[in-house]
Parts: sequence; C-alpha cells; structure tokens
Amino acid sequence: KGSQRGERGRCEDRAEATEEASTSHCLKKHLNVSAYPARDDELRECITVAKYKDQLTWNRTEQGEWWYWKGKPKGAGEMENSISFRPIGLHKYKEAGEILELEQQFFGKPDNNSVKRLNDRTRTYVQKVRRAMGTDPSK
Repeated sequence: KGSQRGERGRCEDRAEATEEASTSHCLKKHLNVSAYPARDDELRECITVAKYKDQLTWNRTEQGEWWYWKGKPKGAGEMENSISFRPIGLHKYKEAGEILELEQQFFGKPDNNSVKRLNDRTRTYVQKVRRAMGTDPSK
C-alpha cells in the first residue's frame, strides 16, 4: 500500500517518496511539463502498478472504489480490459527469473511452457499482447 507519509511536494529522490509523484513534480517545476495518465484509446492502462496477472483481476464494479481507481475516469477498463495490449511498463518484476518468464510469455514461442502455465484470463491477455506487438500473426 506504500507509505502514507512520504510525499512532501518537493522535487527529490529519497526513501518513502513515490517515484511517480516526485517525477511529475520535477517535470512541472523544472521543465513546465504536465504529467498525464498513460492510457490507450480504450482507457486501458499502459503501465501497471502491480504484477499484470494480479491487476487483471481488479474489478471496480464488484470491489468498489479503492486507491487504484482514484482519479480514473468512469468507463476505464476493468479486469482483463484494464491493461493496454501494448503495455509500456509492467511493474513489480524484480528477479531475473521473473523477467525471463515475462520474455517467454510475450516474445517466446506461442505454446511455450511459460504461456501454458498461465490461467485462462492471463493467457488470453498475453495472446492479445503478442498479436498487438507482432509477436504472433493476427488471426
């Protein structure tokens, strides 16, 4: 859930400051650049804040309004429609094995073991990403 005491409205890099808030403040202060959400035309997020398989289960209708939905427009995608099929950043992957697994899921052979192990929802999302990114030909 992150630190509740970290934001001070300053341009700085330090423990407990969230990267997005600090970076957007610095961009505005020093370059007069306003940060905007990274969403596709379908209001799906281009950057995840959790592992993508988990974020694909977040349901605004059933789970209600919580911090993830704050500031998101009504009609923003939920569950398997919450993440763009052309993602820019997938957060929370730190270990080399996790990153190699992502590489196999999105760029490996279509029926590799990494893809086969995914649940149906996650596998469907991966297949849509692979088609959108040109890894697999469109059907």
